[in-house]
Formats: sequence, C-alpha cells, structure tokens
Amino acid sequence: DCGSEFINKDVAGYAKKRWKLTRSRPYKKNDNCFVEQKNFTHVRELFGYERFDDESLVEKMNEIYRDCWNPLQNYFIPTTKLKEKIRKGSRIKKMYDDPQTPYERVIKAPNTDEALIKTMIEIKSKTNPFKLKAKLDLKIKEFNQLLRKIQKLKDVA
Repeated sequence: DCGSEFINKDVAGYAKKRWKLTRSRPYKKNDNCFVEQKNFTHVRELFGYERFDDESLVEKMNEIYRDCWNPLQNYFIPTTKLKEKIRKGSRIKKMYDDPQTPYERVIKAPNTDEALIKTMIEIKSKTNPFKLKAKLDLKIKEFNQLLRKIQKLKDVA
C-alpha cells in the first residue's frame, strides 16, 4: 500500500523534488478508481477488509501471493478487457474482448520474448490448478489461524 500514511518528512522532501505525490492524472478527479480497481479481487476477496499491522503476517501474505494466488490468477483465471466504448445519446455501450488469462495475453503479444514464452509454457504445464486452489485454501486457513493467535495475544496484553 502506498497511501499518504506511509509518507514521512524525509520521503516527502525527496519526492517533492522529483515528482508530484498523487496517483491521479491532472483534471481526472475519479482516477483512483482505475488505479485501485483490482483491490477487491486481489486483496479484499483474499484477506478481507481488516488492516494488518503485525510484521509476522507480512511473510505469510507474501508467500500466499507468490506461491498460490499469482500463479492461479495469471495462468488459470480469465478476465475480460474493455475494447471500446460507444456513446449513443446518453447511453454508453461497452465492448469487451474475449475472456483470456494474463498468461494467454502475454503469449499472444507480438513483442514478447521467446525465452519468456518458453518459460511460461513450462511453468503452466507443471501447474495443476486444482492442487493450487487446495494449497491456497490451506494457506489462507493457516493465515487466519495465525491472525487469531496474534489477536488473542494482543487482547491479553
């Protein structure tokens, strides 16, 4: 997360010299919804809305993302991309591309490196989505148990 709560005086001074501290484009006041549109599917759906402030949870969360969530999302869960918007009067009709996984989009991209394509094909052939989902469910269960244990320790203290 890179919200303003993580900016201290030193970082703010450094950043002011280099760039503007905002995620929005000029004159686009609703830009953040596009920047953060994947928060639900990539964060909230997995870990919920609670804020975690314990350092011991960071490695577990990184492990879940690295070993389970990212491969499952990138290789097996298709998404749709907006191709175009057509305005007819006050209505906007949205045209979407066929659902594809990020893996398929990279493979089909014209400027993708051949070595990267071979590596990705090899990774996908070795990955079983059902085992990956079972592993993800197990790791989330372990994470929630660890979280409850930490919360009990804080309640006692």
